[in-house]
Amino acid sequence: MSDRPIVRLLEQLRASRFAELKGARLTAILPVSERLLNDLIAGSLPPSAAVRELTVHPQDSNRLAVRVKLAKPDFLPPMKLTLEIEQQPEPPEGVVVLRVVSMPGLMPFASAAVSTFAALPAGVRFEGERLFVGLRTLLERRGLGEVLTYLESVRITSQEGRLLLDLAFRV
Repeated sequence: MSDRPIVRLLEQLRASRFAELKGARLTAILPVSERLLNDLIAGSLPPSAAVRELTVHPQDSNRLAVRVKLAKPDFLPPMKLTLEIEQQPEPPEGVVVLRVVSMPGLMPFASAAVSTFAALPAGVRFEGERLFVGLRTLLERRGLGEVLTYLESVRITSQEGRLLLDLAFRV
């Protein structure tokens, strides 16, 4: 337990599953800058990851320019592709579906290269020209799975240079 009163209070509320706030609803729009997004991504890539570098540049119209450099084999150049948010996550599983809108002719090669040389993290998979990202799995791996208990809805959109997370929580 913390010695700071606000932290202690939050820990007590969490331990009671927020019983004292039953009926509360919180909505928020959380703008995530490109810099913060890429810092979060870089911080979550372990040194042993199959992906050496992954940068995302949010664009208008729910598109993301992505640059991926695999750790092995070294000779492969970075892959650049554009993804479009095709399907929003639905709690409780929260799977975001992204469709590759650039590289259409090269997608079979890129998908095969990723499948052959890079083990994708749990909760992330490629199927054809679609990338499925399971928010539940990603949050649980970081010890944040409890968030999904209270998540009522999530909508992810993008603007030039930032992602917008429109979140609603209910106790």
